[in-house]
Amino acid sequence: MRYSWGLAIVLAGVVAGAGVSVQSQSQSQAQSPSQKAADVPTFTKDVAPILFKNCTGCHRPGEIAPMSLLTYEDARPYARAIFEETRDGNMPPWHAEAPEGTFHGERRLSAAEKDTLARWATGGAPKGTAPMPAAPAYATGWQLGTPDKIYEMKEPYQVPDKGTVEY
Repeated sequence: MRYSWGLAIVLAGVVAGAGVSVQSQSQSQAQSPSQKAADVPTFTKDVAPILFKNCTGCHRPGEIAPMSLLTYEDARPYARAIFEETRDGNMPPWHAEAPEGTFHGERRLSAAEKDTLARWATGGAPKGTAPMPAAPAYATGWQLGTPDKIYEMKEPYQVPDKGTVEY
């Protein structure tokens, strides 16, 4: 007998909970589709500037990253991965443990930038109708500028795969 009362209480709770979620769902559906679409960032207006500022130094043809993020067509297949990697702090790579603003050229995403990427990816990753911003101009050759002095080895040196290299 106790078991059936317990089951009835659990079922009542499930039904009551379902009523709340149905009500919440119907309230969220009351928002018009155009309002929902307006809340989703677009690639051309919102996402491209973030990627250009923080990602395309590496995520472009000829650089170290495995894929380009310069265009919508490049980035769209990776929308979910962009969201997950930025959410988890894996991208952009920045391992310095100093206060924000300490280094020139820091690659940190703000909470607002992470939120924009998340809402874009989870909102269907739309391209948008705004004009595409111009891609940044990238340095050719030395990325940090030409060094004052370049030292070259007089003979080849084999770097060992283990141990310590004596200076």
